[in-house]
Amino acid sequence: MRSCFKCGSTFEVQESHDLPCYLFIYNGNRKGRKNQADKFGRHLLCKKCHEKYEKDLNEQLKIIAIKISQRWFNDTY
Repeated sequence: MRSCFKCGSTFEVQESHDLPCYLFIYNGNRKGRKNQADKFGRHLLCKKCHEKYEKDLNEQLKIIAIKISQRWFNDTY
């Protein structure tokens, strides 16, 4: 039986890329981006844990993007 890597739930479990496909630029097609994301692995997550992971990842990426833009443009927010 398949269970969630994070919480152990067996409800609505699906394979999730460790690094989402949308982070990759590959000639604008999903298949190429998926191929790149597959190199970083996948884990089984239930829908609830997957949503939490995506939310946390999104928040962390925003923090990193702000720091990069501040360095790039010598700006503060």
